[in-house]
Amino acid sequence: MNKLVWIGVAAVAAVLLFMVWNIETLPTPPDRFIQIDNTTANQIPQVDNSTTTRTPQPPPATAVVEPPFNASAYEVNYTLVFTVSLSGITMTVEGWSVIGVGLAGNYSFGMITVPLQGTATFKSATEGNTTYTMTCLHGFCTVNEEEWPFTSLIEGVNVTRTAKGQCRWLNYTGTLYEERGMLDPKAFSRFIEGLSGNYTAYVCEVNGVMLSADLTATASARGEVIRITLKMEAVKAGPYRPDTYRLILEEIKAANQ
Repeated sequence: MNKLVWIGVAAVAAVLLFMVWNIETLPTPPDRFIQIDNTTANQIPQVDNSTTTRTPQPPPATAVVEPPFNASAYEVNYTLVFTVSLSGITMTVEGWSVIGVGLAGNYSFGMITVPLQGTATFKSATEGNTTYTMTCLHGFCTVNEEEWPFTSLIEGVNVTRTAKGQCRWLNYTGTLYEERGMLDPKAFSRFIEGLSGNYTAYVCEVNGVMLSADLTATASARGEVIRITLKMEAVKAGPYRPDTYRLILEEIKAANQ
């Protein structure tokens, strides 16, 4: 999966795993993915002969909406729900994230609510080979001039992707992918030693841009079974906004002085 899409929410995984640790099956494709087929077109309308005979009319054609974005330039606003279950305890994080990708630079910003921690906001922007990230919690903000160390948490190993058909999201037609892979133990070693497991994700992509994803991971560490789920859904998608990128980059750099 596109690492830039997850950069604004990857830290959630680290926070939840750390919190849950201290106090199973592979999923089937979600029903909300609409499979596109021709069964509707092959149905013959019933004619009502009780009054005037009517000529059967074909069903209205579905308009093809061309998206105003592609994999090299887009902005998507996602809602997200992240859960971790361990030893009968389940913790949930909810929030939203806006991801922008373009030639001038990439940006993200959003808000998440973490149990026992409160609501945190974040902003991130790239400049050349540097990623500036600002996170704020309880009015205190910190800025890092490097890629988030948590970003690699969502990168799998031995990943396979299989196209499963078509999907529709935000009135756009895209491709539904099933992705399977293993969690990278090195990515989690700073929080939990010996973590291993696998994940399955169903992703709806339009023009190479992820508009929705359902991910389930089952892992184990120190003899305990950990179940992780992540659901991301686009509520709005459009073209890349260079003005937004510049404003976020300037704000973060000013806060870092």
